[in-house]
Amino acid sequence: MKRPLPAVAPFACLLAMVVVPPVVAGGESALDWANRLRAAGGAPRVQGDELLSSTARDWARTLAAAGAISHRGADGEDALDRYRAHGGTEVRIGEIIGAGPGLAAIEKAWEASPSHRELALRKYWTHAGMGESQDDRGGDVCVMLFCVVLVEGLEISIEKTELVVKGRFDVQEASDALLMAGMEAHRPEAWDRVSRSFAFRLAAAGLPSYVRLGFATAKGAFTLTNALTLPTEREFPGGRARFSVPGARH
Repeated sequence: MKRPLPAVAPFACLLAMVVVPPVVAGGESALDWANRLRAAGGAPRVQGDELLSSTARDWARTLAAAGAISHRGADGEDALDRYRAHGGTEVRIGEIIGAGPGLAAIEKAWEASPSHRELALRKYWTHAGMGESQDDRGGDVCVMLFCVVLVEGLEISIEKTELVVKGRFDVQEASDALLMAGMEAHRPEAWDRVSRSFAFRLAAAGLPSYVRLGFATAKGAFTLTNALTLPTEREFPGGRARFSVPGARH
């Protein structure tokens, strides 16, 4: 049995840690707001991201239709689960949610809330997306998602019978690339130490459904960057330009 979502208060904000036509309030997009706040707090700018935005929009619509505000869905899914369902593979996601008379008022409340402000100012965020929907009382429900993208130009595809994963680590500390299939670590078929570009090519048959991508530092420390769940029909999550997958879901 699905659990009902908690009802939304007239004005509320929630916090969780786990481009598009811009949402505009008073001439300022949500991305502008986030970057203005981050600049004032000494954090680097974040880039707008369509996949984050589409994930946030869908959740804002769900909350508005339910008259609820929650980070957990009726089946217990969280922001990372929803992002993965939309095709995301990054592993670090942050979410803030607000409900009130409008986006501008919600943004002010987020700024005034130490926990929401702290999440929005985390220096490791690289991308952000925003979703907004009106409830049946004319109020706004707003969802903002942040994530860390450490791989540029990520491509995941099946070429004949092989899984191919390509990209470039946007991290200077990366001294090697690793693809973890179950408990087995695979080194790339091609690796450029200068550009930190990599290419993996693995036989798709027999691969476990959960595959993890990451890099190793010169000291041997491993950092996880992306996680993929491979359905049995070998379709991959789609929805972002850096994926190139035949038959991908969009």
